[in-house]
Parts: sequence; C-alpha cells; structure tokens
Amino acid sequence: MTNMESTREPAVDGALVCARCGAPFRCGSLAGDAACWCAALPALPLDRLLPGEPCLCRACLLALIDKTRAADSD
Repeated sequence: MTNMESTREPAVDGALVCARCGAPFRCGSLAGDAACWCAALPALPLDRLLPGEPCLCRACLLALIDKTRAADSD
C-alpha cells in the first residue's frame, strides 16, 4: 500500500491502516468496543500528540512510547 495515511472511515470491524508503516490494525473504539487496545498502554505526553494525527498500529505506537521515554530520561 502506498498511501500511509490512516483510514479514518473504518470498516464495521474498526479496521484501520497505520499512518506510519501502513500495517492494518483494529481500533476497538471505532469498532464499538468499550475501549481500544491503546487505552491499556502508557499515555503519550500532550506535546507528542498532534491535532488530527491519525491512529498508529501497536508496533508503531509502542516504538513512539519507547522513544518518548528514552528522550525524557536523558
């Protein structure tokens, strides 16, 4: 897939495409679950969140969390 933008109109099952790597993943919130899997992960600082930034897959979100933690510990 050449389009790296996250799909903001998911299928009924909450299927999205990661804005960073293009991997397909499922958003529990968009699928109607009580919460998405990302809610169980550590929160990113507000300065790391960009308005309108699309969702990331688990691997990319975890990498961003790790990168943020490493930068904060310096």
